[in-house]
Amino acid sequence: MLAMDKVYSIRRLFYEQGKSISDIIAETGHDRKTIVKYLDMTNFNL
Repeated sequence: MLAMDKVYSIRRLFYEQGKSISDIIAETGHDRKTIVKYLDMTNFNL
């Protein structure tokens, strides 16, 4: 599991900055499944 600041960063890159998943992978080094998992996440009360 990623730290919440990393999750927010991924979501910010995608939703606010309009970056593609491929761009986020290149920038963060995380796997595609990880990126998609946190973009799809709606409940952050883990």
